Amino acid sequence: MRRPRRSRHLIYALYANAAVLACILVVLLTRGRDMTPAAYGAPIPAQAIAGGGSLYLMPAQFLDHSWGCYILDIDTQVLCAYRYLPEPGGGTSLKLVAARKISYDRRLNNFNSDHPSWEEVKEMVEREQQAIRGAPQPEPSTKGSDHQ
Repeated sequence: MRRPRRSRHLIYALYANAAVLACILVVLLTRGRDMTPAAYGAPIPAQAIAGGGSLYLMPAQFLDHSWGCYILDIDTQVLCAYRYLPEPGGGTSLKLVAARKISYDRRLNNFNSDHPSWEEVKEMVEREQQAIRGAPQPEPSTKGSDHQ
């Protein structure tokens, strides 16, 4: 049997391919650690989504076609709201809409939450947990009934 003869062009192409891959390997190895740490599998340090330090910025949508942003200053505990307003010339301007010190707001437990109150929610949760455990449920109150 006769062996098929390989084309010299194919052999040259394979050697050229090997040489290019070897050059790429040499370049990658000689670059040192200049590449990003993620390329070497290092964990990426956690970064704040909307800011860092003591200022945090978050985009906001106030109305259907009204946009702006919130800025929270951690050090002073102040929240500011800014809104982009169209100008007659075609541009936009950024206007301060509101600013509020929130350090006392965070201490409120029950504000502007009338129905149901947190006490009523607590009672509902406790009744539900008792029913799950198999305990008898308390009878609903009969306020305003004429039975004595």
